[in-house]
Amino acid sequence: MKKLGLTYCTNVHPLGDWASWSDIIGRFGPAVRAELGWKNQPLGLWFPASLIAEMNLEPQNARARLKSLLAEHDLSAFTCNAFPYGNFHDKVVKTKVYHPDWTTPERLAYTVACARLLASLLPVGGEGSVSTLPLGWRIGWSEAQSRKSAENLCAFVREARAIRELDGRSVRLGLEPEPGCVLETIDQVMGFWDAHLRPAAQRAGISSQDLADFCGLCYDTCHQAVQFEEAVDALDRLAANGIRIVKMQLSSALEFHADPDRASLELRRQFVEERFLHQTRILTPHGMVSFDDLPEALAAAEAGIDLWAHPWRVHYHLPIDSQSLLGSSAVTTTRDEMLKAYRYAIDRNLCRHFEVETYTWSVLPQAHRPKDDADLARCIARELAFIQSHTPAGTVPNAHNE
Repeated sequence: MKKLGLTYCTNVHPLGDWASWSDIIGRFGPAVRAELGWKNQPLGLWFPASLIAEMNLEPQNARARLKSLLAEHDLSAFTCNAFPYGNFHDKVVKTKVYHPDWTTPERLAYTVACARLLASLLPVGGEGSVSTLPLGWRIGWSEAQSRKSAENLCAFVREARAIRELDGRSVRLGLEPEPGCVLETIDQVMGFWDAHLRPAAQRAGISSQDLADFCGLCYDTCHQAVQFEEAVDALDRLAANGIRIVKMQLSSALEFHADPDRASLELRRQFVEERFLHQTRILTPHGMVSFDDLPEALAAAEAGIDLWAHPWRVHYHLPIDSQSLLGSSAVTTTRDEMLKAYRYAIDRNLCRHFEVETYTWSVLPQAHRPKDDADLARCIARELAFIQSHTPAGTVPNAHNE
């Protein structure tokens, strides 16, 4: 019987200082658990840097409060999302989410702090995962920055090794490729490992085994679908290169089918919003056409550039149980790609940690937004139940709930 961890990412909530964090987690965790009928609700934790700074003032007391809160509400954790550093629910986030990048001491310190907090919640000998940004945003990036990022990632590996040596708890870091970033394709990931990360580890005296044990990939099914990368091929290539899948984030991208008549223009406009970046990729017979945000793609298409006759995919995390939106066959999702990646990862024992990451509920077209907190809890539970219902036979998500 295969066992895996299944949860949702709490970056969907506007978490801030301890007072707001504990209030929101203390409400939504039990609400989602009750909707699912689970005995215990794992959470994919997100700690904003402001909260980390607050907790670092009294680390022992902070960890005790955190453990007490989770225990009180029958909650647990095996993974942490350390990609967003600042206010992920600011009025405008866009490219701010990629700062500080992996060249900075701030990013390293924040990620180590998240790993230590997560480790304190694991059972002795337990395994945890932490996801992070794929180095940084690509514009202006240099080879020197890749080398510095590799050095900082090796510093994280040393910290993770020290955590394991203390009491057997293993916390693994997963870089999360994303469109528009330094690492957006599987080719770029493998190139970074071979040209920078493995040589940096060798220079730092880190064994290839320790590097593989503590640093791998967070495979986001939305991000790779946006790049039109085929999931089975991508996962096979990573495995052949010795890069482990630390965590898989289950998410569906927005997809617009070819529409030479431009009938779907108004439907596409409904997904334009100001908070998050919605990188857009258009697959043509001559190659990929890339835009850093959906409004740029729409402007180019309206200006007469021949983009309407080709499929578009957009970085927009949509409800994973939805096949289409706005009641139109012209607006679909990459749900099938997500399910293919999920099942294949389980069948091949490529990953044990799975996290639903639909953080866009508050910016979806109005017809698809939850009405209130209770409705949001139902939506989150519905997504987890959907994944549970599509889990291969012989596999038990969150075995303690059986």
